[in-house]
Amino acid sequence: MNIKYITKQLKRVNLNYNIRKSTRILKDLKKIKKIAVKQNDQKKAKELWCFEQILHVQNQYIDAYNLLKLKKYYEVWNSLERFEIGYSSLLKHFSDPDDEYWLEFMNKHVIQYQSIFPYNMFMSPEYLKMEVKCSICNQVINIRNPCGHKKGEIYDGEMCTHLITKGEVIGTSLVFSPGQKYSVVFKNDPKTGQTIDHYNYSSVKWVIDRLQSPFHNWDLEWTKIRQPHSKFAHMKKDDECPCESGKKYKDCCLLESGVLRPHCQIIFSVAPPDNLTMYEYFD
Repeated sequence: MNIKYITKQLKRVNLNYNIRKSTRILKDLKKIKKIAVKQNDQKKAKELWCFEQILHVQNQYIDAYNLLKLKKYYEVWNSLERFEIGYSSLLKHFSDPDDEYWLEFMNKHVIQYQSIFPYNMFMSPEYLKMEVKCSICNQVINIRNPCGHKKGEIYDGEMCTHLITKGEVIGTSLVFSPGQKYSVVFKNDPKTGQTIDHYNYSSVKWVIDRLQSPFHNWDLEWTKIRQPHSKFAHMKKDDECPCESGKKYKDCCLLESGVLRPHCQIIFSVAPPDNLTMYEYFD
């Protein structure tokens, strides 16, 4: 398998995502990269690293779609974050202005998937770094003792990262915009101590049920519409209005044709199956 064939497969991911042999592609990329490193061809080795990353983010995107179909939502969330990290690293070294490798397309949809997930609170640990090493030369590094390798740059076809080899957690905070999205806060069952997934995934399920391919385009727009009062029949007139204005229901939306609530408008490029509804209300 040569580079020309590999790049062709990466560009046709939207057509062959169900049948392509990712393991073989990665194995061949590493084999060719090893030759480039042996010849000290740093430019070629860096290019091959980029193709490895493209394969990685494509796989994470496809995995997220497949996991969504299986309703494994937290696993999906982690795949989306792994895509996000890989995509961010790749952008520093690779340009794809015509989106031949579907990078911009996938990133757009990853952001959209993340926006409809119900997760809104995360744990953020604080670390005391006691020893940090360079992933390229394995040298202990600090401000007074740099190793000469630049974090984020590619050397011999590998990205330089800083590895915390000794450290300890000194604190944990609850945050709404985490640096690491996988630290989702879940409830615990007080009787069994087991984790409970208490989140409502209705909007995520609604979208994935209507998508027939991870490479079918869809767009979303957040607006506000008036939902029917029948949806709020359990509320009393003196309760706070469900539109969250702070006013009483009777002095606010009860005077209108419906309750003003956030609304996510989804537009699919490929029509969903006919047996699925196009509108649905979620709490």
